[in-house]
Amino acid sequence: MHPKYPRLFSPLQLGPVTVPTRFFFAPHGSSLTVGSKPADELVAYSAARVRDGGCGMVVIPVALHERARTRQPSPNLPENVGAFRAYADAIHAAGGVAFAQPLYHWLGSGFWQVFGAQTPSLGPSVRQFAIAERSGSTRAMAEAEILGMIDCMERGAANLAAAGFDGIMLHGSHASMVEQFLSPYYNQRTDRWGGSLDNRMRFMVEMLRSARRGSGGRMAIGMRLNCDEQIAGGYDTQSAREVVDRLCADGLIDYIDLDVGMEPQQFHHGMPHNFIAHQFYRPAVEAVRSAASVPVLSVLGSINDLAEVEAAIAAGVIDMGGAARQLIAEPEFVQNARAGREARSRTCIRCNWCTAAGSEGVQGCAINPASYRERTWGTETLTAAAEPKRVVVIGGGPGGMEAARVAALRGHKVVLFEAREELGGALALWARLPGRENYGTAIGWWQRELSQLHVELRLGTKATAASVMTLRPDAVIVASGGRYVPGGRSITMDADIPGSGLPHVLRPEDVLRHGARPGGRVLLLDGEGLHASSGIAELLAANGAQVVQATAGFSPVSGRLVDAFEARQVVQRLKQAGVNFAPGTWLRAIEPGAALLYDVHTGEERREPFDAVVLVTGREPLDDLARELEGQVAQLFTVGDALAARTLAAATFEGHKFARLIGEAGAPATFAEAFFRPDDPSTLPLPADLARPTH
Repeated sequence: MHPKYPRLFSPLQLGPVTVPTRFFFAPHGSSLTVGSKPADELVAYSAARVRDGGCGMVVIPVALHERARTRQPSPNLPENVGAFRAYADAIHAAGGVAFAQPLYHWLGSGFWQVFGAQTPSLGPSVRQFAIAERSGSTRAMAEAEILGMIDCMERGAANLAAAGFDGIMLHGSHASMVEQFLSPYYNQRTDRWGGSLDNRMRFMVEMLRSARRGSGGRMAIGMRLNCDEQIAGGYDTQSAREVVDRLCADGLIDYIDLDVGMEPQQFHHGMPHNFIAHQFYRPAVEAVRSAASVPVLSVLGSINDLAEVEAAIAAGVIDMGGAARQLIAEPEFVQNARAGREARSRTCIRCNWCTAAGSEGVQGCAINPASYRERTWGTETLTAAAEPKRVVVIGGGPGGMEAARVAALRGHKVVLFEAREELGGALALWARLPGRENYGTAIGWWQRELSQLHVELRLGTKATAASVMTLRPDAVIVASGGRYVPGGRSITMDADIPGSGLPHVLRPEDVLRHGARPGGRVLLLDGEGLHASSGIAELLAANGAQVVQATAGFSPVSGRLVDAFEARQVVQRLKQAGVNFAPGTWLRAIEPGAALLYDVHTGEERREPFDAVVLVTGREPLDDLARELEGQVAQLFTVGDALAARTLAAATFEGHKFARLIGEAGAPATFAEAFFRPDDPSTLPLPADLARPTH
C-alpha cells in the first residue's frame, strides 16, 4: 500500500481487465500516425507515461473508418493489425493496459483521397457547423450509412482484439456521432433512430453491442459520455443519469468515463484553460455518478495534482482519474508521485499550445519540448557526454533555462547569465497578467531543476563578450530574448510610427517590468492579438483607465488564441473590464495628447484625444552579443526570440535541441550549419509495425 496514495496505486477491475493503477492517459488528438497506422512515435509517447509504475491505462483515439479520419489511426483495415499489435505489446511491456477510443466526429470527416475533396460530415440530422475556415452542414445519415458505421465498429473491435488491445472506450462526448444521436439538440429524426430516449439511445446501444461481438468477450467495453450538454435544447445531467442507468442495467458497459464539452461550441470546456474554473466537470460528474453500477472514470477537468485524485476516489466521486495535458507536459507525473519526488514534475500551464500547434503544422508542448518526441528525446536518451564541456548560457528565459538543464543533465559544466534579478524572461512578464499567473509554475520548475543540477546562476549580471570569454567556454548558447520594437513597427506598417518617442508612449515592458500604470484615456495599439496585448488592456482597464484597443483586423484576438480555445473568455474579460474595441483601425501618428488614427480599409483619418499610448506591436531579436561572439567559440548557437521572435515553444525546443549537440562528434557548430543540414532520417516516424527499437 502506498503511504500517500493507497487508492490511486491499487488495481481496478474493468470487466475482464485488471488495471494496475487508477490513473489513465486520456484520449486526445495527435498527429503521431503514418497513413492510417499508429507511428513508432505514438508507441514511445504512450509507453513513456506507463513505464516504471506510471499510468495503469492508455487510451488512444482511433477512427471508426479510415476515410473518416484526420489524425487518428484506424483499426478498420486488417493490414493495420500489426501496427496496433506493436503498440499494445509496448504498453504491456511497460506494465499497463491498452484501450482504444473509436470515434467519428463531424469536424474530422476525412477526404475522398489524398489531396482530394473532403467527404461530407455525417450525422443523425442536418445541422450547421463551422470551425476555422470550414463551415457547412452535416448529411442526415440514411439507414445504410448508420448500419455501415455499426459494422465498422464490429470490424474494428475484432482487429483490436486480434492486436491484443485490452479495452474499448466508445466516444460519446465532444459532439461525436454517438453523442449526436443521443442528443435532442442534434438529433431531429422521426424514424427509429430519433425522437424518444429509447430511439436516440439506439445507435449508442448498437455500437456497444457491436463492440462486444467484435471483441469476442476478451476486452473491457465502456464509453466516454458527455454528462451535461449545457446548451439550449440539449440533454442535462438528469437525462444522462437515465442513460447510464439503462446501460448498466442491460450489461452493455463495464465502466463509464464521464465528461463534459462539445466541439466546437464548447471546446473551451473540453480543453479547460486558465480562464475556466478548476475541475470544471466535477459538479456534473457528481450529479451522474450515483446512477452507475460500474466503475466511473473522469478527467474532472485539468487534473494536475494526484492528491485531488486520491481524495476524489476516497469520496466516491470517481474510481479512476485521468489526464491528457498534464501527462503531455510531464510524462513521469504518476511515476514521480509514486516515488515521492513530485517536485520533479512539471505542471501543465494550460496554455493549450498542444492543440493550437496543430494549426501551424506542429506537434508539441510549450514547456516540454521532448513531449511527442520520446523515441528520440526521452529522458533515457540524455546520456552522459563522452567529454564534459564548459558551457555558457546567456539569458534566463525558457529557452535559456531549458538549454542549461539539458546541458547539465549531460554532464557539462554550465554557467547561466541573466541580466535581471529573476529567471523567466518574457514568460515571467506574462505571468504578471491577470488570469495568467499559472504560467509562473513553469519558471519555478526550471529553477528547481537548475539548482538540483548545480548550474551556476549569475543573476543580475549582464553578460559581455569579455566576461563570457574569460570563462573559456567550449560552447555558448545565446538565449537573450527579444523586445517590442520601440517605434511600433508591425505587419500593418513596418516603419516607426511618427511620435513614438514622445514621453507618454509606452511599451509592454514599461507596464509589466517597470510598473507603469497610465490613467485617463489610453490607446493600446495591438499588432499581436495575444496575451500581452489583451492582458495589458485588461490590467489597465481594471486599474481605472479608459482603454481603447485598436487592431487592424476585425477581431481583438488572433487566430492563435482561437486555436487555443481561449478567445471567447479573453474577449469576455476585456468587455467586462470596460475595454473598448476599435477594429480595422491603425495609428498614423502620435501627437502630444492625441493620436491620428485611420481606417485600414478606406484610409479615412480621425484624430482622438489620448493621455497615453501603449504599443504592443512587433518584436525583434536581441542578438548583438551572439554576433560579437561569432568565431570565438567552438560551438555557438542562438535560440528562441534572440534568433527570431516567435513562440514560447520555439524557444524551449531550440534550447533543448542545441544543448543536445554540445560536444557531439560531427555535430553542427552554429545555427547556420544546423539549418542547412538535411533532416536526420532517425527522426522521421515509421508505422509501428516497422518501427525502430525504442530506448
